[in-house]
Amino acid sequence: MSSKAPLVPKSPDWNWLSQYFEPSLLAAKPYKIDAPSGITIKLDQNESPWDWPQHLKDRILSALQACEWNRYPESMAHSVSELLAKYVGVQPECLITSPGSNHLIALIFEAVGRRLPGKVVLARPSFALFESHAQYAGLKYETWNLDNEFRYRRELLPDLPDGSFVVFASPNNPTGTSLNKAEFRQLLQDFPKVLFLADEAYYEFDDDPYTDLLNDHSNLIILRTLSKTMGAAGVRLGYAIASPELIGAMTKLRLPYLLNHFTMEAARVIFTDPEMMEFVRRNIQNAKSERDRVYLELSRLARPGGFQVVNSKANFLLLRWSETGLCDRIYQGLKQHGVLVRNVSGGPGLQGCLRVSIGLASENDAFLAALKAVLPA
Repeated sequence: MSSKAPLVPKSPDWNWLSQYFEPSLLAAKPYKIDAPSGITIKLDQNESPWDWPQHLKDRILSALQACEWNRYPESMAHSVSELLAKYVGVQPECLITSPGSNHLIALIFEAVGRRLPGKVVLARPSFALFESHAQYAGLKYETWNLDNEFRYRRELLPDLPDGSFVVFASPNNPTGTSLNKAEFRQLLQDFPKVLFLADEAYYEFDDDPYTDLLNDHSNLIILRTLSKTMGAAGVRLGYAIASPELIGAMTKLRLPYLLNHFTMEAARVIFTDPEMMEFVRRNIQNAKSERDRVYLELSRLARPGGFQVVNSKANFLLLRWSETGLCDRIYQGLKQHGVLVRNVSGGPGLQGCLRVSIGLASENDAFLAALKAVLPA
């Protein structure tokens, strides 16, 4: 290692260099996740609280040792697409994979967003990266605002000329609310020349996923991830499902070798090991059971003028205070008790809101105890 001071590249004349970038990219705020110290209970990122069995990890590590690390992995990860396709119930050519679904949001926006004859419409409030990526890409957009109870309402949807692009999440992050499949089917039918991107990152926690809508509607892209129900946030694997024609067009923008040896070996265990499937099934049921229990406990604590808790179809709950200042104090108070939740109060339509992920029963109990301790008398 060199003992010299690290090189610091010369700062450019930004008045000249800024012309290379979209003004909206320069003006947009970067995506930020707090990582404060002193936290013992982490309930801020909607991760599964259950780690994989050790012997399954050992199986992956053994397979990795047998890989040639000096060689590139499979270029387009077709073998993973085949396993995913069997799990989802579609043909492999209907899938595109990536290192996490966040990456696919940017890819899809780049693929379809720049030449739209219609509008870009984004749900609000919803996953923050929808609006961020639109801003980064210089896309002008309108919003499909949820109602006061964070529900999707068709009458709040902007007018949709042919060639529009609508992006939403169901179950929605961070509200936990969902768009009923029958209502969505009607939208797809009524707007056959509007493309819909439905983010179903939490679909396994819900009762009625959208997969079968692809049988009758070609104007739909479904986005999913293994980070939540599969307990595979560290594996980094997301995927989109759509018609072969749509997937084929988007695949041209997908770089080769995106999935490394580890991601692909972990995916093979996820989708071929019966014990892993049983592990996932139990985790989904446990998360739903704990979610419902915590919701009931929070409902008992809720008071007029205090906070409300929104019922959820995902693995998290949204709490809303009438005063943003009180919400911030509660957030800081929880951190002082070693409990980290997500303060989403700065997002549009989310003033006074905290989002808490569902953890282990002991973690949920600690969160409830800490919340009781910091709530005003």
